[in-house]
Amino acid sequence: MLNNNYMLKNIGDEYMIIPVSNKDVNFSKIFNTNEVGAFIFNNLKNHSVEEVLELLKKEYNASEEVLRKDLYEFIDELKVRGIYND
Repeated sequence: MLNNNYMLKNIGDEYMIIPVSNKDVNFSKIFNTNEVGAFIFNNLKNHSVEEVLELLKKEYNASEEVLRKDLYEFIDELKVRGIYND
């Protein structure tokens, strides 16, 4: 489940996952990602991990093995940063 204290921002060609709260933004916790990471982040809000995998397969021309690996590596990074938990 995504931590509701984070949001995705797109600035030009950059995607950033930014912590938000009633206080100031903690810039040390900003997480830069790419288009695929942004796609995953946005879809984890309303879908299970396996559903996100299915969406990735429809969106990107890559093997299921590669997409699964990328998905789980991205989720692991989100967990380390406190952005996602099971």
